[in-house]
Amino acid sequence: MRTHPIICAVITCLTGLVLLYGCTSLRNEVDPNLLGPASTKLVVTGFISPQDTVLAIKVTRSNTVVGDSISLLQTGNNVTDATVTLSDGSKTVRLPYNNIPASDTVRSRPYYSINARLLPIVSGRSYTLTVVANGQRATSVCTIPAAVPPKAIILNDSVNRRYSISIKWQDPDGQANYYQAAGIFRYIAANCKACQNEVYNTLSFDDDSRGLISDVGYEGGDMSSGRAFLTSSSTPNFYNYYKTASVTANLMSIDQNFYRFQDAAMRQRRSRNNPFAEPVLIPSNIEGGLGCFAGYNNATMTLKLK
Repeated sequence: MRTHPIICAVITCLTGLVLLYGCTSLRNEVDPNLLGPASTKLVVTGFISPQDTVLAIKVTRSNTVVGDSISLLQTGNNVTDATVTLSDGSKTVRLPYNNIPASDTVRSRPYYSINARLLPIVSGRSYTLTVVANGQRATSVCTIPAAVPPKAIILNDSVNRRYSISIKWQDPDGQANYYQAAGIFRYIAANCKACQNEVYNTLSFDDDSRGLISDVGYEGGDMSSGRAFLTSSSTPNFYNYYKTASVTANLMSIDQNFYRFQDAAMRQRRSRNNPFAEPVLIPSNIEGGLGCFAGYNNATMTLKLK
């Protein structure tokens, strides 16, 4: 016997309602007050080096996990009333809150900071950071690695009239080492007669880790960064295009916490908005909170191109 189409539609709707009811009955209502702002943690971020002129620490609070309904009740994540101290074991300094307002060239900098001369950062020395706010306490320790100087800046042949540079250095043997390569391209264009000030372009390396490198497999050997293109597009007559041109390479020796934090943050950014990507957990070395407190040591070399 043939079933009437209307009867089929009714049966389908009833089946859907039964399934929907069965799913909704599995939901348990949770009192939002149990998951409110009291569950937040201190988030502490700071990177210090012997080259610093200012020691700066950023303190915020983590977002709640209940979504926008609670998050909208929070007036802001910056913690402005914390007690922040930094110690080298023999001397302890307090970092006051200094909110430098935004300008046309820089964003606002709501940091706890002091002049670096009040607590010099020395290679090989360990530093302890302590943050106390509203009954919560977060601490961390980092050790400043030794600087590793670049051996050479290599100007690579043009690829479709795009020139690039790479950094080479000798890895110290007998220890785990981590690096962050960076650089600046300075120039004055030859076709601008009125131009006197140099243009500064930050270089970005094209390797998978964007200049973040460990010495695994290279211990004690020669190491090299990926390429960093000097121009974003092809530049015919490269040398004739500039009145003056130079490249400054920055080779930062970073500690393991710096490396792990930046590596995880990079992988998380790559997987963002991809529902099939494996979740990336951001590591933390903050006891009693979240975030990263790490040390680095910067060494530079300049190559004059013209």
